[in-house]
Amino acid sequence: MALCLQSCKKEKQYRDYFDKSQLEVIAKLGNRPKLPDRHLEMADTSWIDDNGMHRLPVYPLPGTYKELFQDYNDVQIPHATRNGIEPIQNFHDAYHLRQPIVKIATCEAYYLDSLSHSMPFLVPKAALVLEEIGCAFADSVKALGGSAYRIVVTSCTRSNHTVQKLLKVNRNASARSCHMFGTTFDLSWTHFEPYNNDYLINNEDLKNILGHVLLDFQSKNRCTVLHERGQCCFHITVI
Repeated sequence: MALCLQSCKKEKQYRDYFDKSQLEVIAKLGNRPKLPDRHLEMADTSWIDDNGMHRLPVYPLPGTYKELFQDYNDVQIPHATRNGIEPIQNFHDAYHLRQPIVKIATCEAYYLDSLSHSMPFLVPKAALVLEEIGCAFADSVKALGGSAYRIVVTSCTRSNHTVQKLLKVNRNASARSCHMFGTTFDLSWTHFEPYNNDYLINNEDLKNILGHVLLDFQSKNRCTVLHERGQCCFHITVI
């Protein structure tokens, strides 16, 4: 799978806190070789729908989103607790974790939405999977004749305090949320970030492409995925 995007910036200020295995993961962030784009040299096979949106020749998924992505909390929590941090009360607790976390920010692989109930931090392993998903999505859109697009991250790490606040406004929220362990992030399936507003792609096609990417990562045991209808997102925990 070609990797057409350059890296997100690595968080260096906590480097002294990482052990050797974590540093090896962090070193991979943004340092993957850029492969030739010969696979992208194909005719533009898109067309325009009645709403003026570009349509792409996307193969249908081998099932419904609900059937393919049904890793609920009981599936994701064991991975979160094994790979993640101790749940924190607030940002300052991040300096005293058994496994440090790295800060993420909008980059070429993904767009970080405003985070009303979470903080832009993930464990290194999750940050790497997020970046690779973003790269694979962008490659796939281009390979199908589309323009440059980014996935949109809508939620990351939550503290106990923010989880309690969220429970009051979100019926799908869990008191024992995977988001508290720094291993989990949400990707919108209703919003994608275009680089060119003059070339907009049909949202269902973009969701379908992201679905194919997530199915591939899921089949390779890189992450668990839940399709959330209420929050219009893919809820993803690294394995």
